[in-house]
Amino acid sequence: MSRGRRHPPRRAGIFYRLRGIWLSLLVVLMTTGVLLIWFEFEADRVILSEAQLLKGPGLVMDDDRAYAELVIPYGTSAPGIAALIRQSGLDIHEGMFLLHARWMGLHRQLHAGVYYIEPGVSKRQLLLRLGKKDKNQIEFRVVEGWTARQVLDAYARTPGLDFDLGGPMSPKGLAVRVGLDAGHPEGWIYPEAYLLPKGFKASTMVRRAVVLQQQTLERLWNDRDPDLPYRNEYEALIIASIVEKETQFPGDRERVAAVFANRVRLGMPLQADPTVIYGLGQKFDGRITRQDLRTDTPYNTYTRKTLPPTPIANPGRLALRAVMKPAPTQDLFFVARGDGSSEFSETLKEHNNAVNRYIRRLTGTR
Repeated sequence: MSRGRRHPPRRAGIFYRLRGIWLSLLVVLMTTGVLLIWFEFEADRVILSEAQLLKGPGLVMDDDRAYAELVIPYGTSAPGIAALIRQSGLDIHEGMFLLHARWMGLHRQLHAGVYYIEPGVSKRQLLLRLGKKDKNQIEFRVVEGWTARQVLDAYARTPGLDFDLGGPMSPKGLAVRVGLDAGHPEGWIYPEAYLLPKGFKASTMVRRAVVLQQQTLERLWNDRDPDLPYRNEYEALIIASIVEKETQFPGDRERVAAVFANRVRLGMPLQADPTVIYGLGQKFDGRITRQDLRTDTPYNTYTRKTLPPTPIANPGRLALRAVMKPAPTQDLFFVARGDGSSEFSETLKEHNNAVNRYIRRLTGTR
């Protein structure tokens, strides 16, 4: 009589299965723990060494301190930001960078701006900086439409920064100081938010802003409409500064730019109030008068058909782009509606009717 195969008791089988499950869970937990430790370690890894900085494309010197310049235009997506960081010479893996941004809850809070990154920075520090949560950085914003004087005055009032452009200085002297070949600095300071280390010098910041504005102007000029009436980039920069000062409603930029382009083609005066105000300088008391419009200065575009000799402010990228690609209209006039937007007209009769209509609305008369 043969004996059958002996089987382990039912309770022992359950024990073996549970032990296998617990061992699998233990392996998963240990693996997860190791990955988390590595993930945290990777976040604190240095992504820019001095050797990498010297070989990188964006080296900026502020006295004896070296930085990598990182420029993130407005509207850049998170993957686009990661790509720009990589192109700036920082040692990141783009996918891992985005994972860390999500892990830290910053993937939707990465801001546009101009950043100066020092050797020894970690990925975590950079993400905090891009999220504007690094208390060791000072934000300085150059607002679209500010004059060079306004930029310098604002820098001098910002605590923690080194204002080394003080004292009596002519526009030409300032241009030379910041490495600008043109005899006047107006229009050449790139409007953007600058995230600066403490003690960053005004001369370094303005010098870099000039380079960024030159690069932006050159890129947009090379992609301009072929029938623009401007002889060179500088004339386009002058017009862009006027468009910046004349436009409150973003949707009007291209049409305002078209008005000035059409006037230049026809040899008409630009008749732009902001140029008159700029020419008055400190004499302007906040209210432009008929006498102001009749007082001739190089910047009075009512008394002169030529362009002003220099820009009247620092135009942003959108104003520059509008001048390079104005709206396809025949408009020659515009008037403010009172809500920030403008009414455009092709003929003087239409314009006069619009002026009367909106003046009545503003004064409450009929």
